[in-house]
Amino acid sequence: MAEGENDMDFLRGIFEKISAKRQYAKDKKQFFEDLITAAEIGRLTDDEIQQIQKRYQELGLTQDDLKGVRAQAYEAALGAAKSDGVLTAEEAAKLAKLERILMIPESEIAKAKKELTRLQLLTDIQNGNPPTVAVPNVILQKGEVAYWSEPASLLEERVVRRRYEGGSQGFSFRIAKGVYYRVGGHRGHIVTDTAVVAVSAGELIITNKRVIFRGNTKAFNIRIDNLLELNFYNNGVRLTDNNGKLRIVKFDDEANSDVVAAILTYAINHFGG
Repeated sequence: MAEGENDMDFLRGIFEKISAKRQYAKDKKQFFEDLITAAEIGRLTDDEIQQIQKRYQELGLTQDDLKGVRAQAYEAALGAAKSDGVLTAEEAAKLAKLERILMIPESEIAKAKKELTRLQLLTDIQNGNPPTVAVPNVILQKGEVAYWSEPASLLEERVVRRRYEGGSQGFSFRIAKGVYYRVGGHRGHIVTDTAVVAVSAGELIITNKRVIFRGNTKAFNIRIDNLLELNFYNNGVRLTDNNGKLRIVKFDDEANSDVVAAILTYAINHFGG
């Protein structure tokens, strides 16, 4: 074979390798895009999950190849699953299968898994299966079951500052020996500034019969049927009993605010005296 032909074969081989690498990179990028898109729109059927697994194997992808993308796909799939506010058993199973197929380490999706647990809890409550917890040092009544305990603080309106405002002594000038004339004087008034501040740190406990706050300096408990008004916030709840007594409770962590609201709503709707 002529030397020129050898050179051409050598160059052809290089070009083919470059082309193959480019095609592999293109295929890999397309796989990632398809994976994220399918996860985002919640279209991960069993067949599609199998196709993902097959394509993943065909491309010979490694865990390093999937870093970042796999967690993004899982979070997208979770977002699609929770869009209606509930998580079905089928959706939970598909998320578990996706996690297994993509070999996603717990460390990469710890935040998403925490959200998954919260969503599963909300779904259970909506399906009439509230959780139960142990509440040490709280004496429960006969037939009373504790559903939830949430670290919280009791808030009250308190005076935080008093100040003098609007007063003036005016000024005086001498008009004769021992005689002075004062002008421009008027009395001011005391202004009181108030604020809602934490007065006790502890926990809000919800049972099938009562709402209990157990704090380090203050406590209260209200029978479920004595609740007159409830206002939920993203970080707490305001409760008014049938005597008009107002209590404001702020949660230490707002992540469970909707769980507390769901449990309290369940307790009210299923109160049996």
